Amino acid sequence: MTTGLSQFSVPVRTVIRSRAKNISLRLDHAGREAQLILPHGKFLKQGQKLLHKRSGWLERQWQNLPPPMPFQPGQRILLSGNRVLLIFEQGRGSYELTDQGLMVPALRTELFANRVRRALVDIARNRLRKSVELYARHIGVTPGKITVRDTKSRWGSCSPSGNLNFSWRLVCAPDFVLCYVAAHEVAHIKEAHHGPAFWALVRRSFGDPSAARKYLRDNAPKLFAVGAVQ
Repeated sequence: MTTGLSQFSVPVRTVIRSRAKNISLRLDHAGREAQLILPHGKFLKQGQKLLHKRSGWLERQWQNLPPPMPFQPGQRILLSGNRVLLIFEQGRGSYELTDQGLMVPALRTELFANRVRRALVDIARNRLRKSVELYARHIGVTPGKITVRDTKSRWGSCSPSGNLNFSWRLVCAPDFVLCYVAAHEVAHIKEAHHGPAFWALVRRSFGDPSAARKYLRDNAPKLFAVGAVQ
């Protein structure tokens, strides 16, 4: 259940989550909105008090959001950590990544954004599959199904059966970051928790993960700006 609050300059959405233990306020970088999360609707007044109390913090966070990078012809987006031009070509066929940019065909301009998103998912899937296969060989495991989605809270995850799930936005980051997340999730096939044995596997297959982890901490808002329209 969601309800809107419009008295703030920052877009705010109230979300009722029965599993939430506390009232909380967060900035959703992917949706480019604030979310006031309540365990139950009866806590709405308390939630509004929290919203007023933290309005200054919220405004500062909102002002610091990177500019959106919509999927529009002539727009530059992040791909492998670089600014790449989106090129519209009327017609059918597959995308092509050239020195000029990412050329994406579409029958009409209004279909272009969806075609760009599908192209990025495809590029991400291909690169992640190759990385997963490489790191799986390094540590002697067999990965399950690889899925690429628009995840909001995790860059990657590993199920108990060894299926791996990744965010397509990793393809927007430098290649070493995508490779790190692949190695991280592959290591979880053998070690479910983040103990010393797990990190030893990551270092054995990938190397020192500190630079990649720092990039993700520092640049998450920028990666979520890719495809945003507000």
